[in-house]
Amino acid sequence: MTTDSLRHLYDVHTGKVSDKWEIYLEEYGRILDPYREKSVRLLEIGIQNGGSLEIWPKYFPNASKLVGCDINPDCAALRYVDPNTRVIVGDANAIETYATIINESATFDIIIDDGSHSSGDIIKSFCLYFPVLAQGGTFIAEDLHCSYWKDFEGGLFDPYSSISFFKLLIDILNFEHWGVDTPDRLGLLNGILSHHGCTIQPGSLSEIRSIEFINSICVIRKQPEASNALGQRIVAGDEELVIQGHGSLHQTRYSRQDVPPQANNPWSTRSAPPAESVLRTEQSLHAAEVALLDRDKKIRENTKEIGRMSKLAQDLQDALRMQQGRADAAEEVNAALLRSKSWRLTTPLRQIAALCRRIFK
Repeated sequence: MTTDSLRHLYDVHTGKVSDKWEIYLEEYGRILDPYREKSVRLLEIGIQNGGSLEIWPKYFPNASKLVGCDINPDCAALRYVDPNTRVIVGDANAIETYATIINESATFDIIIDDGSHSSGDIIKSFCLYFPVLAQGGTFIAEDLHCSYWKDFEGGLFDPYSSISFFKLLIDILNFEHWGVDTPDRLGLLNGILSHHGCTIQPGSLSEIRSIEFINSICVIRKQPEASNALGQRIVAGDEELVIQGHGSLHQTRYSRQDVPPQANNPWSTRSAPPAESVLRTEQSLHAAEVALLDRDKKIRENTKEIGRMSKLAQDLQDALRMQQGRADAAEEVNAALLRSKSWRLTTPLRQIAALCRRIFK
């Protein structure tokens, strides 16, 4: 370990606290060393106690701008001797905070996301700040192990986690080889970007030069679109003892027209990444299951109601039969009365009574 390595600077640091994992410091020496003597512009999202902003000026002695952003209002109390160090308090993904950051520097050579570690925030920060990363710049997302945890909007197979997002960028990087009639790179990300409520211009995606994964870190480098293609084929040598014909391929340029069409390849023509499709299918099945359970519940309720109504109908039928029986019995009594001798003998009296009622009415 050299005395000017980033790890050594951390080992001897006595100022404000900075918290980084060992593997980060080991890898940053390799990743960030090309910038050491440059007039670098660095943005770090999430600074906590602010110690890294004391160490970066030592690692980048010619830095022209070192900006730290943190949502914690207590960070407003942080003070630094280095005149090029600036602390901005606010949500880095909020428009007003973004404007303040861009006012400090329109572009950055290095952007490190060490913020909330939630998948939504990480993806939003990439979409917002990768476009302002300078050509030749490096974007680093830290602590991606949180992407595997539910409390940080993640999980091992979560199609909308930050790890899933960065994995999709690998396919974006290889856009020219897809072999399908897709207008731009953005279509592959529509689902995950819509889920988190953000977007990014296809032009920015075409500037991804490389994607590197290290334990809990993703490193994305940026270069102009034209330099990110396969470019020309370089054929060296003049002895073709096994397979002939390569000499004529020297300096021919790779083109999307050279890609074998994949219109009949079901793995290339899907409307969404498999993990996302699986999630949508599971959600549809769950919704169907809920609907079936609701239907079964209603059927059980209706069956119960039908049973109740059937019993009520039976009770009414029984009551009706009872009343009919009583009516029939009364009818028989009445008929017997009408046939009786006493009824016939009292007929004149009933006629006189009816006449009186009409007269004295």
